[in-house]
Amino acid sequence: MPTVMRALTVYLFSLPMFWLSACSEAAPAPAPSDANPLPLDGAALYRSKNCLTCHGKDRSGTMLAPSLHGLAAHWSAEDLASFLREPKPWLAKNERLATTAANYRSPMPPTFGTDAERLALAQWLLAQP
Repeated sequence: MPTVMRALTVYLFSLPMFWLSACSEAAPAPAPSDANPLPLDGAALYRSKNCLTCHGKDRSGTMLAPSLHGLAAHWSAEDLASFLREPKPWLAKNERLATTAANYRSPMPPTFGTDAERLALAQWLLAQP
């Protein structure tokens, strides 16, 4: 069965639009109903941005992407949010990230959404063990 799963994964990631659908929002977020919107929920963003597709439900990683445990040792919230917005430049300037990325077939795609959403997601990820 693992061979079948690997073949299916290779096929899916060979499709040009797979990454865009895998890492984009499942549905547009509703507009806030008043001037004081509720705080953004990082766990909900992790699910709605489909991060679990590659990083796993418990953030332990999969054959598609690395674990997201222990990120606080390497990131500030602002830097992680910047990486989520546009990962490629970070790979060029960070040897640790480039080495990790080399272990996976497909690159980390940009995370769609607002800067506030990316920052809330980054803060939540950094608060996790």
